[in-house]
Amino acid sequence: EAVASARQDLFGSVADLDLDDPSGVRETSGGKISLRRVLEATLASDWNEHDLFQVPLLVHVLLSMDGERTLLGPRAMDEVTADRLRRLISALLASRPKRRNGSQQPLSEYLIFLVARAMATLNDSATAFKIPEIEGVISTGNENESAIGVGGLPAKALPDGASSQLSLGLSRCCEVGQNELCRQLAYKISGDTGNFDITRLAYSLLTYTTSAKAMSGTAGIELIPGEGPTVGSVVGPANKKLMREALKAFFDEQNEDGLWDKGQPIYKTFRKTGRNVGNAFVFSTDTLGSLLEYLPAEYFRPHLGALQKSLTWIETHQTEEMMASYCDNESSKCYGTVLKGWGSPHLTADAGPQAWSTAQTLTCIFRMRKVIRQLMHRDVMAEFGGVSIAGGPRMSAWERLLDTDLGDPRSEHRTLKEVLEERMVVPFAKDFTAPSYGASYSGILFGPPGTAKTTICEALAERMGWDFLVIDTVAFLEDGLANVASRIRYVFARLMELEKCVILFDEIEEFCLDRETPGIGMESRMLTTSMLTAINDLRRKKRSVFFMATNRLRAFDSAITRPGRFDMQLFVGTPNLDARCIQFCDKLASSPITNEQSSAAEAVYRTFLTKVWSEDAMFMNYLEGMQFASSCADVIMREGDLSEEAMASILNTQAAVMTVRGTVRDEYIASMDMSRL
Repeated sequence: EAVASARQDLFGSVADLDLDDPSGVRETSGGKISLRRVLEATLASDWNEHDLFQVPLLVHVLLSMDGERTLLGPRAMDEVTADRLRRLISALLASRPKRRNGSQQPLSEYLIFLVARAMATLNDSATAFKIPEIEGVISTGNENESAIGVGGLPAKALPDGASSQLSLGLSRCCEVGQNELCRQLAYKISGDTGNFDITRLAYSLLTYTTSAKAMSGTAGIELIPGEGPTVGSVVGPANKKLMREALKAFFDEQNEDGLWDKGQPIYKTFRKTGRNVGNAFVFSTDTLGSLLEYLPAEYFRPHLGALQKSLTWIETHQTEEMMASYCDNESSKCYGTVLKGWGSPHLTADAGPQAWSTAQTLTCIFRMRKVIRQLMHRDVMAEFGGVSIAGGPRMSAWERLLDTDLGDPRSEHRTLKEVLEERMVVPFAKDFTAPSYGASYSGILFGPPGTAKTTICEALAERMGWDFLVIDTVAFLEDGLANVASRIRYVFARLMELEKCVILFDEIEEFCLDRETPGIGMESRMLTTSMLTAINDLRRKKRSVFFMATNRLRAFDSAITRPGRFDMQLFVGTPNLDARCIQFCDKLASSPITNEQSSAAEAVYRTFLTKVWSEDAMFMNYLEGMQFASSCADVIMREGDLSEEAMASILNTQAAVMTVRGTVRDEYIASMDMSRL
């Protein structure tokens, strides 16, 4: 409650953020309005279908904010809402650029981009939405009620032929955008300052890029049913060289103050197709923010100095306006709240902060920060040889990963993969900046050699769709033994720039030695202290997850292993019984035996391992387990069946040379119950 009160006071000192429900009904004691009601009010507002600033903006916002289709899905949509949405989308589709108009399109390049972006949003969300069954709702049997069209919208909310019109519209946006972009670049190169327009250059680039991405993967457009794709209708991927050159031309035109000259106005006319909004020119932060959003981050690397100039303008041009809320009768003085923000330089100097200009400026700052973080992330990954996991989560490596038991298999226990799924995969699945309950950012993986600690972390990274980076002793010795402490600070400062990355510190016990060990030098004590501080700082960033892998947990300083330093402490043992059987089945899969023989052999194999599990079988590491499974499969190939005597002979031979034996086995058994979840 104290935190909530402090936040309210903070916001209250900037502006009055209390929002009244349009219906006059307060939904909660705090007076907050649900997003659903905001979207309903937006769609029901008095928008003008001839205003092609409003129309594409409304479509884009509604579809983006209602990703689950709680308002725009067939279950929730009434006829009035469907009619309004149909008129909105009809107006959007009808506003596509026309090939016959060439360079003289009726809409400005800015509005064409808004149209292209809204169409791309409609196209990109055109997935096969599954309408959940709602308890207590009885189906009427009318399939049209739940029919889903483009954008995951009900068919009743879409105009006839919406899908084909959308494809044609995106195709025309791409074509017109590319043509205008090439035209503006030609004006730029030839020095034709009379025809060159920086606004038209920027927004034709955005239109071209956005629509080409939306149309990627298609084989063209069928304008005449039954005749296949029309010749020349294939939209290929956007030309990267053209995009880079256009972005360079854009930054070449930047003024010394960090902004750009005003170019083509937002509206070409203020008759019924538009509305008179006064000095209607595009604010530079709006343009820059859009480029930062829709172009690859790497394209901005040569222009970091230009981004700095724009940021300097933003920092030095924030304006204030006093919003009067109380006037004293005796002194006649009025008091109020200071409203801070930005105004477009196209407006008069005394205009004060404007809502749209402020929103665009803040959006630009947010997107600039996102791009800079992406570039820094890539630099750090390249410096330390990280592995980029592109394309989102991948299950293959995780499914191949053999599981291991946490704790004594003879008593109730959990498995390593279960815990990692519960504490990392699931909590970070939707939003890593706001994970669900139980999320862990760090862990110690300990166990004997050969138990695939590195493989576990890499498979986890692929499962989460995050990048993967290994930091070993070499990274801290890069500047020599005399500079290890400063190198630790440098390495961790770089790691703090990573985002959505699984980091593995592999076998760095020498920098975390127990400071109470007799005979340990002052240098080692200081290194341990430096490492403890660095680990804490990395954990507090909460932008990546990290593990420390070791074969010698007892060598660590007690401050490393105490509860609270790392979120988890997980024993990584050898593959468990189920994993051993998977190994054996994989070997049998390539053998020319019947399914009956395979099933029988697997049953014998599992029974034998269960009998001798705590004696020798459980101590085979991954490679030794593979060797045992392979030898047993060879017995079946030679003799036709598998006996316990044959398996016992193979196991006895391997037990004499296996990794986990003697004192190592004693340490293994002592470590089995040291996991901390």
